[in-house]
Amino acid sequence: MDYDVIVIGGGINGLTAAAYLAKSGLKVGVFERKGQCGAHCDSIELGIPGFWHNLHATWLICGMSPAMEDLDLPGYGLELVGTDVAYAKEFLGGRNCLLSADPLTTLESISSASTHDAELLQRSAAFFMEHWNDLLEQMKIFFTRPPSAELNNSVLLVETMLHLMDLKVDPFEFQGMTGFEALDLIFESEELKTTLASLSWIGGIPPIHRKIGVMGSLLLGSFTGTLFPVHQATGGSHALTHALVRSVVDNGGEIWTSSAVDKIIVEDGKAVGIHLHPDSLLGDVEIRARTVLSNLTVAPTFIRLLGEDAIGPSWANKIRAFSYDEQVLFGVYYALSGDPEFASAAHAPGIQRSFMGFFGGDTMEELRRFGVNLVSGVIDDNIAGNWFVPTRADPTQAPPSMHTSFVWLDVPPAPRKWHGKSIGGWEAWPEIAEQLADEVTDAYELYAPGFKDLILERFVMTPPDQERNNPSAVRGNWIGGSMLPEQVFYNRPIPGLIQQGSASRTFIPNLYLSNSIHPGGTTWLTSGYLAAVEIAQDMGTFSTDLWKAQAFDWCLANMGSIPQNRGVAPRWLKQNTGGK
Repeated sequence: MDYDVIVIGGGINGLTAAAYLAKSGLKVGVFERKGQCGAHCDSIELGIPGFWHNLHATWLICGMSPAMEDLDLPGYGLELVGTDVAYAKEFLGGRNCLLSADPLTTLESISSASTHDAELLQRSAAFFMEHWNDLLEQMKIFFTRPPSAELNNSVLLVETMLHLMDLKVDPFEFQGMTGFEALDLIFESEELKTTLASLSWIGGIPPIHRKIGVMGSLLLGSFTGTLFPVHQATGGSHALTHALVRSVVDNGGEIWTSSAVDKIIVEDGKAVGIHLHPDSLLGDVEIRARTVLSNLTVAPTFIRLLGEDAIGPSWANKIRAFSYDEQVLFGVYYALSGDPEFASAAHAPGIQRSFMGFFGGDTMEELRRFGVNLVSGVIDDNIAGNWFVPTRADPTQAPPSMHTSFVWLDVPPAPRKWHGKSIGGWEAWPEIAEQLADEVTDAYELYAPGFKDLILERFVMTPPDQERNNPSAVRGNWIGGSMLPEQVFYNRPIPGLIQQGSASRTFIPNLYLSNSIHPGGTTWLTSGYLAAVEIAQDMGTFSTDLWKAQAFDWCLANMGSIPQNRGVAPRWLKQNTGGK
């Protein structure tokens, strides 16, 4: 039962790597702790039958992955669906800001808040179109190659863009700003600035940090809905997991569920296989492999499965210091009798045609305070959270005319203070969860009056719940470890842990990672793609006939044919999208 490649963990990036490697001719075995794959890309019935809740991945961006074509994911049943409005920020006072797949619609929304900002975005759009090929090539390099100096060429483009915007600032200084600083420098309306800042936050690139905050606030905002698609999948997010599982098996790979790995076997300093937990499906056995790929995050892989004896005390200390404390979510999930109606629909009804948005943080100062509190271990007194109504894109996730919705609130995993009172950190979650969920629900009602009357059931997931659901998600972190300036790009996850010039090869020969690595473990499937490329290269099975698709190509070719607004009420389909 030995393998060429063993993949530890059946998450979507591990499955991506397994499918590529099996298709390349290698004997591949995937070993998953749970009874099914896709712990962070799942859709389950939490209570009332027929209501499918996406507990984690919901904004699916796999359309920009080469795996869509290389692995024929649509052929294995993955159907992406969306809404024509990609993202909506709701404000008290009855206004909103909408980002749409149609740039003209986006400009219409922004111009209702600031003609200055709308004109600036028009000039920016012209700049991006003029440099489209260069920008697209930069993005392809970023998403499908190991971290490299090639991306430093972007400084010239930044300098040109700043000149176009008539901003007297050095491009290197600009790239070193926080997202908040950059947005304040460029735009004037609080509505646009907070919309872009919130979008950066939910994309896993917090605007409070230097360098990465600029990239998130401007890049995500510039391309969300166009180059960065906003999709769901028919049947829920787990449809992506299902398609990947089918691809693995159809290409000859084997998947063993209920098969927890409790040790990576190292001999002569090299990874040579795994040992299964005695309670696993196959029992207390060792399984050998030429190569081991861990789709667990860095701490469980090196501390729990290898241990200090294998990696030494110096590496153990560095890995224990790796931060999981940001990108941690408190989730409140709802089964609803109808579609929530936001108050700002009277201003711009297009908000009712978005399945993703944000409420709270109406000003930059409020969002800054929220961010400072977050990194200081404080739950902010005001709710500022990311809302989803997935059934606006895919009505199959709820009974007819009904909907699911949820709110994700970024929280410190071990909060020490809330409402001015000290609380007990990680252990306090059972005591505060329902009160915090009540406050989230009250905030939803504030922005969407009548929301509470629609609630049939409510469920709460705290950071400890998230970790129990997926122990690899340490502290409840959803992206493989916090995206901090010191934990991204060349430094991800920890300087020296990944071989120089590589994306996945670790300092232990024959051991690779497809989690906690550049550019982050999300539904763009890049971590699995990069790991598969490097393993196939090292094992002599890499072929450009298999790895032939380019990043973004599938999305750009198919964007116009992806179904939209399937679950949007007919009366909203006739309404104008932008601001009045």
